[in-house]
Amino acid sequence: MSESHSDAGRSGRGILSRRGLFFGAGAALVAAAGGLLYRHLSSTSSVKVESFMTPASGRKKRILVVTGSGRAQGNSDLLAEAFTKGAREAGHTVDIFPAGRDPMRACMHCEGCWSTGRPCVMEDSFERFHPLLEKADMLVFCSPLYWYSVSGHIKCVMDRLYPYSQKKKPYDIPVKEAMLLICGESLFLRSFAGAAESYRQMLGFKGWKDRGRLFVTGVHEYGAMKGHKALASAEEMGRCA
Repeated sequence: MSESHSDAGRSGRGILSRRGLFFGAGAALVAAAGGLLYRHLSSTSSVKVESFMTPASGRKKRILVVTGSGRAQGNSDLLAEAFTKGAREAGHTVDIFPAGRDPMRACMHCEGCWSTGRPCVMEDSFERFHPLLEKADMLVFCSPLYWYSVSGHIKCVMDRLYPYSQKKKPYDIPVKEAMLLICGESLFLRSFAGAAESYRQMLGFKGWKDRGRLFVTGVHEYGAMKGHKALASAEEMGRCA
């Protein structure tokens, strides 16, 4: 083989090598992106997730907003503040219970409900929560998305509603309607399906009317919600409560 032919062969192999490297890197990038997409989609259910709100009835209500973040002025707190602003401007009375910073213990399923004359035998922040609950017409849950569901603080609040679901309860709470506002880091709405389904099932069991849901994707860092367009939606939900 002549020297010129040898050089040409080495040059061709070099071009092929660079092309192979380029396409190999591209394939790896596509595979990584596909893996990320699969992880997000496969770890959630097929429940349809969508934001909506229903028209206001015109009746003034007493609304209890339960927040589930441990971070003061965190992203879900800002949603709650926007909702509260709209609701108060519309003439509603709003109470706020910060479950994330005044947490209550999980239900022990001890069946001691009402045995002491109170809804629950445990003495914790539920003592501050249930007087507000027993005056509320509407319950609004405002939570960050934790592991494809509401925060543990919100879940404890939901679980501690158990005394009002017993057949032998002396009375029930006046709540007839509810809303859910939730934000999270995931860019995929389906990541919120677990929270949406838990909320839907609870409303169905209690016979409450679903007055609206707001799912906000792509917020994680502290303050990411500031200036977000979802705040206007939350405020409008408050006005329409």
